[in-house]
Parts: sequence; structure tokens; C-alpha cells
Amino acid sequence: MVLIFALIFILCAFIVLYAYNSLPFESVDLTSLATIEYEGFNNDGVATVTVNDEEVDKLMSSLKEEHDSSWFAAEEIDDGDYAKFRQSLSFSLPRSTELSNGDTINIVASCDEALAKKLKIDITKKSSETTVSGLFEAIRISVDDVFSGLDVSFTGISPAITVALQNTSKNPLVQKMIFEIVDAKEYYSEGDILRIHAKYTDEMCRETGYTVNKPEEECIMEYTVTSDAAYISNASELPAKIIREAVEAGKKAFTDANEYGVRIFCEANLVPVYINKQATFSYGTPNYVSSYFKSVFPEKAGDIGLAYNDLDIIYDVKLSQADGVSCTAYGAVRFSDIIKNSDGSFSYDFSSPQLLSVSYYSARVKKNVVDSYANSYDIERVSP
Repeated sequence: MVLIFALIFILCAFIVLYAYNSLPFESVDLTSLATIEYEGFNNDGVATVTVNDEEVDKLMSSLKEEHDSSWFAAEEIDDGDYAKFRQSLSFSLPRSTELSNGDTINIVASCDEALAKKLKIDITKKSSETTVSGLFEAIRISVDDVFSGLDVSFTGISPAITVALQNTSKNPLVQKMIFEIVDAKEYYSEGDILRIHAKYTDEMCRETGYTVNKPEEECIMEYTVTSDAAYISNASELPAKIIREAVEAGKKAFTDANEYGVRIFCEANLVPVYINKQATFSYGTPNYVSSYFKSVFPEKAGDIGLAYNDLDIIYDVKLSQADGVSCTAYGAVRFSDIIKNSDGSFSYDFSSPQLLSVSYYSARVKKNVVDSYANSYDIERVSP
């Protein structure tokens, strides 16, 4: 009987000990292992939640001590199990933006529950509420308010318009902002859309007590580039009466025939004659041959040496010398940068025509003033 009672006692003790060792080592509110932080401003705050490594370290250390001090374990636990549990921990916030002080938000936690059971963790809670606090108080202004204090001015003639920005705001925050043109260019054309970014920082907001109702990266306003005048870029914009006026003005360029006479006679295989060692060439009345309108390619606009547009007029003219010998020559006159104003009028200067190219060969003149510009200009033949 004594032996039976002893065996029963040992069995009961074993059962109690096993039951005791099967109990969880720690009861844990998972959300207590999280850290929540608030950034931004009241009514526009943002919350972020991360793992609180310090609290997790304490929990893992306590679990290891309990495990090491237990008389026996139902399952074998190693350091990898603790690391895997840590990795399985995650937290989320169903609501995390547009927060105000005093708002209540939820923290939701999750983990590998099978591993938690193996480590003898009793999960008591997986979600909890917290109250938003500590968001900086600031007066909110709109993007329109920001840009109401920006003076955007356009100078020049399209497509050579330049842009100037001047911050004239009296708002303390806007005064500190930096306004920049997105993808800025040296020159703009009328109708281009200008995107201007107002740059600021949270520190600037805290210093001034103001904030904007949109994130800094979205604080952008669009403007349309305007101008009172534009260089003509299409032959259809050039009235025939202006071409006729240019044709008549260009004839005045044929004045000093001695400038090119010797070369032209040589091209024509004629012998120049001289009186008192001076050439005796003279021009007859120039006759209109053809005219070409050239508009510079957009990517070439503003390049040194290139006008925004040209009107090239080619003439034929009789070239004579004192002994009566003559030949037909060809000459070209160029007028540049013809402008159309916003009121429909045109601005140009035909007052000082000069010969651009003169030769006995008409094809050579055409090549010099038209064909050689094909890589920089859109070229159209026009008629008066």
C-alpha cells in the first residue's frame, strides 16, 4: 500500500509539475510592444507606428530566463525561435493621416501566434486605442494664399520670353518660401505652361506659426506665358502687302555695283575695265525673282547668329560697266525678325536693306540664302 501511495503521489506531482510548466511564461498586450509617433501639424498630422525594440528585448529576455529556469520543457526552444517571433511582429494604423490633437486612433498588432504559443506567450490584446497629442498648432493657409503674394512677370517677344519671379507676400511663412520654376528654360513661347513650386520646410512652419493645406511637394501653381508680341513663325501669318513692301525696300540695296562687279564679271568670263584705276560698274533696275520666309526651329531659337525669322528676297539686275559690256546678276536681300503684336499690327524695319549674296549664278545665290539654312529653319516660298 505504501508503495502504491508513493507511486500515486509521484504521478500526481508529475502531473502538477507538467501542468505548471505548460502555463504561459508571460501574458502580453501586443500593442504594448509598439511605439507610435506623431508628426506635422494639428488638423493635418500623421502617425507612424514601429516596433519598440526596447520592450521586445525585455520580453525576450524574460522568456529566456523563464525557459532556462524551468525543470523541463514540452518543446525545445532555441535562439532562432525568439528571432523569428521578433520578425513576425507587425503593427498597423487603420487611420494615420489628417489627424488632430485629441483624436482617438487604433493600433492593430499581429504576430506568428503558433510561435507565440511555443514561447509560452499569452496574447491578451491585439488592438488598442490611443489619443493623438503633441501636434504643433499652426494657422493653415491655402495654395492660392501662397501664390497670391508671388508676382510673375514676362518680358520679351515670343519665343524669346523671359520670366521673373518676385515674392511680395506679407505672410511670415510665404516670405521665407523659395519659388522655383519646374524644369526651367532660358526662353519661353507665348502659351507655354509654367509650373512654379513653392518650397518650404516644417521648421519654417514652426518658426512662423503657419502651415499649408497641401504637402510641400504639391504646393505648385500653373501660369500661362503671355506676351504683347511674337516673332512670326509661319508664312501664313505674313500679309502679302508686307512682302510687297519688303520687295520695294530691298531694291534700294543695289547701290554700289563696284563692291561685287569685278567678281561677277569674272564669273561671267567678262573683262572688267578701269578708269583712273577705278571700276566703272553700275546697276540697272532690280527685278523681283522670288522670296522665301524662314522661321527658326524651336530648339534653335535664341542661338547666337540666328534670327527668329527671315524674309529673303532674290532679284535679278543688269550689271554694266563704262564700255557698255553688261551681264545679268542675281542678288538677295534679307529682312529679319518681323513681329506680330497682340493688337494685330506688325513691327519690322525695312529702312536699311543690304545685299546678302550677289553672283552671276542664280543657283548659287539661292543656295547661299535658302538651302544652306535648312538645318536651322523651316523654309517656305512666299509671293507678294
